[in-house]
Amino acid sequence: MPVHDLRDKARLAVSYANSGTPVMVFQHGDPAIVLITNDEAQRWIAIERALSTLHGLEVYPELVDGTSSLAALVSGRVRANATAVRRLGREERQILDIPRTIGITEIQRRIKEIIDEVNAGRPSVIYSSGEFVAVLITPAEYYRLQRLSRVVAWFLAAGLDLAKADTPEIVAFVKAFRERAVDVAETREAAG
Repeated sequence: MPVHDLRDKARLAVSYANSGTPVMVFQHGDPAIVLITNDEAQRWIAIERALSTLHGLEVYPELVDGTSSLAALVSGRVRANATAVRRLGREERQILDIPRTIGITEIQRRIKEIIDEVNAGRPSVIYSSGEFVAVLITPAEYYRLQRLSRVVAWFLAAGLDLAKADTPEIVAFVKAFRERAVDVAETREAAG
């Protein structure tokens, strides 16, 4: 969607986002901002908290090349490279920044300023009729979250919903996963 369409059709863009279709807004032919639902933003915030818990257990799922190596990482058979961990710590996570709140009608008057603010690292939450309806993030943050979605899917298939799990549940999951890995290794040794 071009910037001028967002200015004129902000409510329609929010409607698209709320139906499950993120809206990418283009400026001069390049992606400028992405509109996602407030619920989706809250989901990603919860996932980032879960990832922080995993980091405390020395599990860095964001660093794997593909989901096929996640089991080895979670089981502790593979450790993350210290340099990669430091780089991950410096990586911007715009979804966690405290957003600026803007009214949906403000988009019509200030769209260029809003785009500049979002691209400067300040996500914006759009409110309408007294409730938060959407969040504006950078395309880079949107793509980062899309890459993470494979990791989230792997954990869900393995039995842990990162969007809903609390710290004790995550710790118990990793502990049980590591115990199963040890049992499998011992069984293989005994059979071999």
